[in-house]
Amino acid sequence: MRFAHFASFLGDMEKSILQKILKNPAFGLIPLFVFSFLIGRIDMYVSYLVAFSLSVAGLLLVKRHSRLLYDISVVTFLLLFPLIILLGSKIDSTRIFVAAEVIFVLSLIVSRLSRPKIILRLARNDNPSARNYLNESFRVAFLSQYGLSIHLLIVLALFLFSVDGLSLIEIPIVKITAQLILLGIMCLESLRLNIFDNKLKHEDWLPVVNEKGDITGKIAKSVTKDLKNKFMHPVVRVALIFDGKIYLTKRKNNRILDPGKLDYPFEKYMNFDDDLDRAVHDAIASETKNDQIPLRFLLKYVFENATTKRLIFLYVSEIETEDMFNSLQLQDGKLWTEAQIEDNLGNNLFCECFEMEYEYLKNTVLLFCKRKRTGSLA
Repeated sequence: MRFAHFASFLGDMEKSILQKILKNPAFGLIPLFVFSFLIGRIDMYVSYLVAFSLSVAGLLLVKRHSRLLYDISVVTFLLLFPLIILLGSKIDSTRIFVAAEVIFVLSLIVSRLSRPKIILRLARNDNPSARNYLNESFRVAFLSQYGLSIHLLIVLALFLFSVDGLSLIEIPIVKITAQLILLGIMCLESLRLNIFDNKLKHEDWLPVVNEKGDITGKIAKSVTKDLKNKFMHPVVRVALIFDGKIYLTKRKNNRILDPGKLDYPFEKYMNFDDDLDRAVHDAIASETKNDQIPLRFLLKYVFENATTKRLIFLYVSEIETEDMFNSLQLQDGKLWTEAQIEDNLGNNLFCECFEMEYEYLKNTVLLFCKRKRTGSLA
């Protein structure tokens, strides 16, 4: 039994390691890195076949949005093949590697010049995930291009000088320097992705919904914030009413919509794994110690402006007693009468959502409260 659990743990660990390798675009440098080690140590053709096989494996296993460097590796070794056939027996292994490096750098330059076309072809339908992977691949390609270009300039300088007819390009430091550059880029990208993965563990994931409320996907809150109104997300809001008045407070400065303007104290994005009941109670619990207040669903509607797009679920909480209202221990806000609100509508004081909802509240909940206080419900 213990062996089965241990085997399962090892399987999960191997799967996790493989997933990290496959999603790290910098590992597309591995074929060239391996080639630099093998060339000169074993048969040249075997070195070539191993490196080319690694490139093809990446082409087959890695998702196309992350395999840019594997694609370039395949192109590099295909172009290198005729050179090995024609000159392999006439030049030393270091020069063969430098030739591969030159082809690799030139291919990187071509790919970066073709970046708009590549993104358009591989990240259609404005898929933010695909675009993010491609942008990360191009970022690594940029580092690789400049790192290896500097190395090639050093090689060129060594090639121009010789000692007793021996070109300095033949010294081992030439390949070692390139290996350090490639290894450094892979390590830096691995560290960067590890930091990013740790950040994602604490990320809020929002569902992407249509106007009916059906979930069509999910996206990180920090990502969709930059995309503004590209995707629609569900938001719960709770209008707090006591004694026929609406409690309003300033929206926090970190709010995406109308920071600093007056609005209800309770509002929350629904997380991907939330249901409505949980989301609305979380919205209340985040602002007050007493979340056991009466709640009633009012309406659902779509709100959109240049900043955000939301499917809003509006609830109302009608507080009956002063003791219950005081138990909420709300701060920095106050109760507003209908007259006070109407005197300030359109003056850039209230949240845009609140101004849209007010007429509905006035003609339903507030009207009912008024009739109940005056005893004219019949």
